[in-house]
Amino acid sequence: MAEVRLFRDAAETHGRDLFACSLAEWQFLLQLGRTFGWRADGATYELPSGSKITAAARRDYLPGAPLDRKLVNAEDALSWARALEAATHSPHFPAIIEAHLATVSPEESSARAIADSLAEFIQYAYGGAFTFARDTT
Repeated sequence: MAEVRLFRDAAETHGRDLFACSLAEWQFLLQLGRTFGWRADGATYELPSGSKITAAARRDYLPGAPLDRKLVNAEDALSWARALEAATHSPHFPAIIEAHLATVSPEESSARAIADSLAEFIQYAYGGAFTFARDTT
């Protein structure tokens, strides 16, 4: 099963620098964030060291191939985390989770697993900028 892998240099000692989720979970995180007020800045491609480009073009959040990493900047990650956290406090949150469960196979996820993954991603996004790509291994 293909996954989306997120990477970054941990800012603090023993900080979390990796996160992974299914493509379905990634799409859910994107949609939920937008529903609760996240104004996505757009991801950029990682620039090679020594690049003279000062402002990379904004792209979508579709994960590319493993070597085709995109970057979510720190402000965008923080805004996304805040929107997702607001979603978890919504009185509609249980119904949102149930609606999402109807779109995935029972073997893939449960309400508890979705809530746990969401909480992990929120913490990860509060950590700042990260890159992401699809991983099919």
